[in-house]
Amino acid sequence: MNKIGIELKWAAFITAFTCLWAALEHALGYHKDFSNIIGIAFVYYIILTFLWAIAFIDKKKSLGKDTVWEFKNAFKFGLFITGLTTLLSPIAQYIIYETISPDYFNNIIEYQLSKGRQTRESLELIHNMNFTIRQGVMNALSLGVIYSALYAWVFKTKKNAVVVPVTNTKKKK
Repeated sequence: MNKIGIELKWAAFITAFTCLWAALEHALGYHKDFSNIIGIAFVYYIILTFLWAIAFIDKKKSLGKDTVWEFKNAFKFGLFITGLTTLLSPIAQYIIYETISPDYFNNIIEYQLSKGRQTRESLELIHNMNFTIRQGVMNALSLGVIYSALYAWVFKTKKNAVVVPVTNTKKKK
């Protein structure tokens, strides 16, 4: 358990953050009036990016100061968090759209209908629980792989190459 403790901690923390962020959006009225949802979503992704960075920093610190953390191992760490957050994503989506904001789908459909953007039938195809869960899983996978590659590259440690001087072993005549 201790071997994957940091990964579980950060996957749970990122998932909890997503639910808390949705609760904040709901409390601020962004799940009824969607006029500024892009701005608040941008702030969410900035914070999420920093959370992933902090997860990598936490893992690197846990390895010890003198440990070499190569890109491959750092990338595996990120992919493991990606897998866990992807598994937790449907649970988070269910909590968000059934508990925190149960009227979300109706509200967004009505908002977009009022703007004359699409028909009700086309909006109902993309604003429902099944589609949102699939979209959440795909987002968790794609963002997780991107964050994993980026932070594995940023936080990898280089092997300290020891320079050994080469001496001429032939005797001079």
